[in-house]
Amino acid sequence: MRERVLIVTLVDWSKSFVDRNGSFYSSTTAKQKQNAAMAADLADLVVFSTDLHPITSEENAINGGLYPAHNIGDYWKYDRDFVYFVTPSGKRLTLGSRTMSPELTRDIEDTLMNRKAGVVVPREVYFQGGAETPWVSPKEVEKTFGKKIVSAKAFLKGNQTFVVAPKQYFDATRLDSDIIMPRRPYKGIPELNYNIYSLLRLKYPAKSYELVFVNTGVVEGICRLHTSIGLRQMFKSSRVINLTDATTPLVGVGLGFGTAQQSRDAYVRVCKDVGVEYMSTAKFLSAFGKGG
Repeated sequence: MRERVLIVTLVDWSKSFVDRNGSFYSSTTAKQKQNAAMAADLADLVVFSTDLHPITSEENAINGGLYPAHNIGDYWKYDRDFVYFVTPSGKRLTLGSRTMSPELTRDIEDTLMNRKAGVVVPREVYFQGGAETPWVSPKEVEKTFGKKIVSAKAFLKGNQTFVVAPKQYFDATRLDSDIIMPRRPYKGIPELNYNIYSLLRLKYPAKSYELVFVNTGVVEGICRLHTSIGLRQMFKSSRVINLTDATTPLVGVGLGFGTAQQSRDAYVRVCKDVGVEYMSTAKFLSAFGKGG
């Protein structure tokens, strides 16, 4: 009989994305956050998979990309006059009272205050965009999230129940090859490229544990979609469940969807093709709550 471990993933519930003063606010509602928080409350382990980018990221429109600057690792360095977005028409928008913080929204963070927490940072996050030297230091990462970084050894032997897991790609499970990163060691930075999901495979071998991943997050058609499929491929003997009402939907810019429901239907079909389940938060709480 395998031991069940319930892991709730909070995909990109960052202040940048889901707070109304976020630099890339995605229309997340208080109810969606509340549902994610209720799911997290039942978890054996909560993983907050969040973008963590340098201000020079190629994703950002100020560098020729598509998006407003968001989830910036040293966001506190930039004042209200900083230009964080250039619109398609060329208008330059200043930050004002907005935040580019990658921190977990307080609406969910407050429910996790009593958990033993740590930060697991992949080596690649420090060398985004082909950087030869780290763009952010481990100390700055700890300052950003207000939590200590834990090593692979410390996590495998420890009892953390809440892990902040910075990432650089839509798919939180994705990792670059070590061969493309600088080989020089840096104090506090892992010499090998691993992430929280690599460590979970070591800590919970499939022969002894049944992992159940419950995915919430932003937005349904990008980061949660990619992460759900990544988990399904990486943990083949585990259940992967998407909560239908603990995510921010995406109508689908450029994909031809006219409504949020059309978008939802398409993403559900894609995920079900690879074995990702769907259920409401209420059904999840009933099935996995105390006595479930």
